[in-house]
Amino acid sequence: MSSPPARNRLTIAAIAGLTLLCAGFWADCLFGPSTPMAARFQARMEPWLSEADLPDTDRQWTPLLWDSVAQFYPWRLLAARAWRSGEMALWNPHQFCGYPFVANGQSALFYPPNWLLALVDVRWGMGLLLALHFAAAAVLTFLFCRRIGLDHLPACLSAVAFTFGGFMVTWCELPTLVNALTWLPGALLGIALVFEGDRRGVPVLAAAIALALLAGHFQISAYVCLAALLYAACRALWEAVNRRPARLPALLLAFSLGGLLSGAQVLPTLELGENSSRGSRRPTEAGLQFHLARVIQPEEAVILLRPDAYGNPSRGDHILVRYGLPYAEHCGFVGIVTVVLALGGLFFARTRHYAFFMVLAAATLSVAMGGPLARAMYWGIPGLALAGSFTRVLSVYTFALAVAAGLGLQAISASLRARAEGESGRRERSGYRAGAVLCAVSLCVLLVELLPWAYDYLPKARREHVYAPTPTTDRLTRAPGRVLAVTPRRAWSMLHAPHALLPPNAATVYGYDSISGYDSLLPEAYRRFVAQAEGGEPSPAVNGNMLLLMGVDSPLYELAGLSVVATMDPQGGGVTVAERGQALPRAFVAPDGPRWEAAVADEPECAVPGPATRDTVRDVRPAHYRREGPSTILVEDLDTHGPAPWLIVTETSYPGWNAYVGEQRREVVCVARTFCGVPLSEGDARARLVFEPFSVRLGVFLTLVALGALAGCCAATWPGRRLPPGGSD
Repeated sequence: MSSPPARNRLTIAAIAGLTLLCAGFWADCLFGPSTPMAARFQARMEPWLSEADLPDTDRQWTPLLWDSVAQFYPWRLLAARAWRSGEMALWNPHQFCGYPFVANGQSALFYPPNWLLALVDVRWGMGLLLALHFAAAAVLTFLFCRRIGLDHLPACLSAVAFTFGGFMVTWCELPTLVNALTWLPGALLGIALVFEGDRRGVPVLAAAIALALLAGHFQISAYVCLAALLYAACRALWEAVNRRPARLPALLLAFSLGGLLSGAQVLPTLELGENSSRGSRRPTEAGLQFHLARVIQPEEAVILLRPDAYGNPSRGDHILVRYGLPYAEHCGFVGIVTVVLALGGLFFARTRHYAFFMVLAAATLSVAMGGPLARAMYWGIPGLALAGSFTRVLSVYTFALAVAAGLGLQAISASLRARAEGESGRRERSGYRAGAVLCAVSLCVLLVELLPWAYDYLPKARREHVYAPTPTTDRLTRAPGRVLAVTPRRAWSMLHAPHALLPPNAATVYGYDSISGYDSLLPEAYRRFVAQAEGGEPSPAVNGNMLLLMGVDSPLYELAGLSVVATMDPQGGGVTVAERGQALPRAFVAPDGPRWEAAVADEPECAVPGPATRDTVRDVRPAHYRREGPSTILVEDLDTHGPAPWLIVTETSYPGWNAYVGEQRREVVCVARTFCGVPLSEGDARARLVFEPFSVRLGVFLTLVALGALAGCCAATWPGRRLPPGGSD
């Protein structure tokens, strides 16, 4: 057995090797001109198709791949711009007539790694963040495996299998899933430390749970927390059976601190859930059947060993996408050698940890295949009915199988060593040599299995090609009011890249304001408003989170301040940009303001609420509108003569808007069921509207309290004191 200094040197070398492996994997993005986004699809869309010379792609269209460009880059760019100006982008003014950006968990405003984007080019920073998360996942998995007794090479095998396995690789285009899953091994490491009596366990576990929640994808965060709770419960039960301390107070403290630390992000998201169309959904049998139709079918299980059995988007031949099953949703590949070693452990491994992770892998695979446990989770876990496919539990499956494979390799290697021992108990070098060779060969085979496949799958583009400026985008940026880029809803499909006019969230990138957008959570009041304006469902059939608006003749859009409409020219391509002269100003004073508090009239010829008419609209008095930041609007030059004047600001009404008129705080009321209204008094000259939701303030307070408690826990670990031992595997 090697000495402690030698083991420490091996640990440092292994951590350095894993980190360098991750850096090499992402070298194109870290040291080259690439960014990890499927931006080449833009070459098939207007205005780039006719106005920019962008390279096309032969990669198969997959909506999930496109989300890196359509959602995450605009979101990260909005947040980075706000941080650079010294504020937090609690509100996104560029989409949907404005909506609560902080309340979408995937904005991840309070996730510390994302703050790096304020310092760098966001297109480069997205590659940097993925590289950092891959390295963190690998190192934390390695440290956890070492903590539960694995030697260095088996621990490295587990780290490589998880980090470069199917889930982590194929979901890179939706980084919130990868970011949340990264902290699963950290949570289990914290639990292992707690049961070893190490005071570092509480802060490590609390930090891992908090980071998983702050990362932004609550479905994966829930899976991380469930896996951690199961592991903690099993360890506690074993300790109790053996009459050792179960560490329940320390575990309860750590999980509580983790939840409180994430309060700044979780509370606004819960609030939006109650004010969005998703939040109103409840578990139904129809919803269950929708999810079950997308699980891994028994005849498709071969993809766990051969991920390209049904094709690969990088080659353009993935056939399951025609059934609405993107490649990433079913990819639980972690290498054939990983599966063989995990199953081989059934004959050699005799540890509780091996049994736990094999059972966990089997249970999560059952959920991914729609087994009875999937049904129980759907009906029994609140909020799961709002989440994505059951197959996303492959996140936990890939980790569990990777750890089981490391434990299996350790047991097989130990068996080889035991057979080489002589009858006198003398250890033969040949036995240790055979065990080391087996571990090294297994790791090399795994690297050869995973890395070429993973590298080939990743879509990348040159950074300068992402949302390249064109004459059309320059013109839209100068638009005086809101903009609508019209793309027919039928153009969006699972099978081919749409012939679209700008991605719905392009407004956030270029800085103009749009009445459309793309987000999984948006205020239900605004969806009702545009549904009335469109005369029907405003989303394409394949994506209910996207609003593609086409009713440019609807008078209701006058109220939304729609001043510019861009359409694709059906005659030979190109884009036509036209102004609408009848749009109302972004802010104005309306006489007889209480009329505006009524609902929007059903008559299509009436653009304003209640008994108002177009004559009333002509009576509105424009005010000077200026946005001071994403979450602050300054309105000046208010003309308050006449009875009951109200300030109307055509920004989506939502809990958290406050108005400050002079030295007074005024109530912001919802007018026309959608927008912001502020009662005025004679003599009022200016008003400032600030989005400062109570849910964020309360969440930040809870986070600060938890940070103080966590700092106390860290201070207690400084002398290196340990709790009484609680047993080991």
